[in-house]
Amino acid sequence: MIQGIDKTIFFRIFQLSIENPSVGDIMVVITNASSIIFALLYGLLLLSLFIRKDRKIFLALFGPMTAFLLVYGIRLFYQRPRPFIALDIESLIVHEASASMPSMHAASAFAIAMAVYYTNKSLGIIALALAALTGLSRVMVGVHFPLDIFSGALLSVMVSYGMYRHWSSRNNTAGFNRFNRRTLWKN
Repeated sequence: MIQGIDKTIFFRIFQLSIENPSVGDIMVVITNASSIIFALLYGLLLLSLFIRKDRKIFLALFGPMTAFLLVYGIRLFYQRPRPFIALDIESLIVHEASASMPSMHAASAFAIAMAVYYTNKSLGIIALALAALTGLSRVMVGVHFPLDIFSGALLSVMVSYGMYRHWSSRNNTAGFNRFNRRTLWKN
């Protein structure tokens, strides 16, 4: 039943790109550019935290890494075919026929966006909006079902929130405080 609803929603969203070629072209640009945008955003975040000697760098490193490993692990055991394979349609981009659930793109984008959010809420909200747009673009170009995107995003948000709660409770919730070289590896 859920997969039936997922397919119905997929067709409605994907059809927007097919019926409106300019929308499809924009979604192709977004889906292709999102990896570069989030890689740059992540690099700048880590560099900024490193320069400021901010303990949140550990959260920014381990949150996305944990989400990535979980997605990879899930995909080892659950091989859901991508829409262009399962539904025999032509996607708007060329993509390998690897497992689609949960979406690695969505998980990565949301994990990075959450790391940004826990560092700077205003920029984090923008990053989360970009992550949502990335997820939408992946459905609109035909390489993911909506449930793939939702599961990748939810996984990353849950991992990020759990890590934030754990790290902030260990570091007096006051914002992780700055560290110096002598206290780098201490609580």
